[in-house]
Amino acid sequence: MRALRPRAHDLARQATIEQVLRYGSELRTARVSSGITQQRLARRAGVSQALVSLIERGGRVPSLHVANRLATACGCQLWLRLYPAEGVTLRDSGQLGMATVIVQAAHRAYRCRIEVPVGIAGDRRAHDLVMDIPSEVIAVELERGFADMQAQVRAAQLKRQALADRSELPVRLVIAAPDTPPIRRLLRDRAALLGSTLPVPSRAIWRAIRTGQPIGGDGILLVPNRGRRVNAYYPE
Repeated sequence: MRALRPRAHDLARQATIEQVLRYGSELRTARVSSGITQQRLARRAGVSQALVSLIERGGRVPSLHVANRLATACGCQLWLRLYPAEGVTLRDSGQLGMATVIVQAAHRAYRCRIEVPVGIAGDRRAHDLVMDIPSEVIAVELERGFADMQAQVRAAQLKRQALADRSELPVRLVIAAPDTPPIRRLLRDRAALLGSTLPVPSRAIWRAIRTGQPIGGDGILLVPNRGRRVNAYYPE
């Protein structure tokens, strides 16, 4: 994990530079389009004209509060969103270990591929793991935890649909998560939701993966840590 930190820091630093430059450029465009001088914008936002000039040139990183005040003063609205990023891999997100457990347990009938692009022009999303057999395709989304299960399931379903749109075979959705007591408690609490959207149980999915058989539906897969063998963990 320590070896990954410098790379993560470098990615974050570069992203910050690009975002500051983009925000400054867009702020200047919005200000000029509205016919507002830097001095007038500064008065509206309660900051100095010098700060507005610095921000527009990308020379200062504004606080989120100041960035919102400036945007509002220009008649705009600032939004923060998270998007899947190029260059951030399963290894970076800690999901590679889960993928390794699944792939190592898979029957040779399965063709396994990790980080498969969704295949839509301009779309940076990727399927964490795709497993193919002659009768169906399995889109596996790896989740280390659930902050908003309904939103995470919905995002996974949309990615599955992107894969299904270009596949002649049925595409099954499997959401894989670590087999831990907190995850099991959460799944029990969400049983009503999962029963209708992800009905295939973990044991049935493991059985299909190990024997090379089709899953036949969508489900949740509980993944043991890499120190435990799946064959011993989920015996027939």
